Amino acid sequence: MDIVKYMTPFLGTWQGQNRLRLMPTDEYKGSAATATVKVTAAHFASVAYTWSDGENPQEGLLLLAGGASDADPATAVWADSWHTGKALMQFSGPVGADGVLRLNGSYPAPPGPDWGSQIHLHPADGPGGRITMHNLVPGEDPYQVVELELHR
Repeated sequence: MDIVKYMTPFLGTWQGQNRLRLMPTDEYKGSAATATVKVTAAHFASVAYTWSDGENPQEGLLLLAGGASDADPATAVWADSWHTGKALMQFSGPVGADGVLRLNGSYPAPPGPDWGSQIHLHPADGPGGRITMHNLVPGEDPYQVVELELHR
């Protein structure tokens, strides 16, 4: 897949609302958010974003690469000051028939098995776009933990 072509509707500076919850029964907590999406090193796309946890500013970065052909999945690395701390998470995944890029990764959750994580990029439709993040707890249904709604 050509990640630069896919991300073209997202390119530029965005403002919006970030909503976060930890567990599926928790209420979402909202904060103002920004995002800047650009092409970097000719073949990659980056999404740099900000949000807040209460009074504490947070930031994250998603770096995306396309596969060698249209049939190959996208790959990504993600870092977020709140979600990942000093670690990078790796993701990969395809674009679905609905146009949503669904990236899948995992992270350790000692003492049990690794948990899954998903990042979904919903292309801009008119003046807005959306990024959602989901937790995959072993033996449970996936649930959304983050929704970043963006507009110009």
